[in-house]
Amino acid sequence: MENKKRNKVLEFLQGNMVPILFTLLCLASIKISGQNASYVITETVSRVGRNAILIVSLILPVLCGMGLNFSIVLGAMAGEIGLILITHWSYDGLKGIILAGIIATALSIVLGTLTGILFNKVKGQEMITGMILGFFAVGVYDLIFIFMVGSVIPMVNPEIMLNSQNEAGETIYVGLRNTIDFHAETKYAVDNAWKVMFVKLLPWLLAALAAVTVCILAYKIMKKKSEVKEALFTTKGFLTATILLAILQILMKTVKSVQKAFFIVQIPMLTAIVIAAVCLLVVFITKTKLGQDIRTVGMNMQVATAAGINVDKTRIVATVLSTVIASWGQIIFLQNIGNVQTFNSHEQVGTYAVAALLVGGASIDKATMGQVFSGTILFHILFFMTPLAGKVLFNDPQLGEYFRVFLCYGIIAISLILYAWKKVAADRRRIEEENRQQLAELDAK
Repeated sequence: MENKKRNKVLEFLQGNMVPILFTLLCLASIKISGQNASYVITETVSRVGRNAILIVSLILPVLCGMGLNFSIVLGAMAGEIGLILITHWSYDGLKGIILAGIIATALSIVLGTLTGILFNKVKGQEMITGMILGFFAVGVYDLIFIFMVGSVIPMVNPEIMLNSQNEAGETIYVGLRNTIDFHAETKYAVDNAWKVMFVKLLPWLLAALAAVTVCILAYKIMKKKSEVKEALFTTKGFLTATILLAILQILMKTVKSVQKAFFIVQIPMLTAIVIAAVCLLVVFITKTKLGQDIRTVGMNMQVATAAGINVDKTRIVATVLSTVIASWGQIIFLQNIGNVQTFNSHEQVGTYAVAALLVGGASIDKATMGQVFSGTILFHILFFMTPLAGKVLFNDPQLGEYFRVFLCYGIIAISLILYAWKKVAADRRRIEEENRQQLAELDAK
């Protein structure tokens, strides 16, 4: 019994090695930097709202067996194009954000389809192909918006374009500026549409989660005739969130330091609703026939083909959905920033999103919503705390910046090594088990 418990503990530690390590790094960075809890919480809420949808966009390709989709940079560029166009047309505010989303969706469907077709030609090499495709797409994007806009593509807008003088002394406009500021109505249009103090929101959120959890449990037990243990397991996400929020509510009522930490925190409700809607959309897709096809293709393409599933079409659909969701995520990200770095905003989107997902404990073939949000929180706490910790330790915040870059690529490298190690270990255990069974059969004869 003790050996069994010890093995379970070891399995848990091995399976959650990356999240545990980065939790410790986050706590150490917060302690060293000396920042107060209110600052850390406010920054974390802002960054989670800004980045969550981009990271959610990675889930479906992982479930479909295509690994980590570095090509979401194409979706990010589609989102930027939508925002640039609404700025050019002066179509501002929430209606402008919606129009940008429509434009980005249309572009993403085209780009995602082409990417999916390419992935079908290089099965088993999707990750490196997606990364190289992203570099290629960045080159095409730069060509269009540095040279073709204003020369080949008729467009004149002094607000967002570069100007120069021709031989006749006339002012000509070719190429976009490096930084395009959004109009006042578009900046933070989603974030500022509806904000609620966290201390006022928490009781309502707790009540809603508790009600949803009870309803799901009742449905599973009474309608589906599931056992209580099985029903609790299926609702573990909602149940865990409800318990954590209940503990937080009690602490806020009884501990002044906790109340002070959360007192000024505001939640952008419309942003939170958009994030929740995208998450529910992904969860809903996984419950449909399409979602089951995606999972089957991810587990074994040969079995999926034998079951009558169109493998190539399913992989294309998963890639398209990932690209579309990434374009929405980039729009949410940039409206929170307030401007678009025309030639830089999209470059590291794929790398940072992949790193954040891996920090949450995901792998090449497994990713969940819990891992998305835990990874987003841990990665971005470390992302904004390491320069502050570097300044305290070495009186040089630049060291923290270097560590941040090293961290991003290091996470990906370590996670891929761990995945390969686990796969080798699993294959070794499987072979040993097969040999043991064969020996047992021979002994029985």
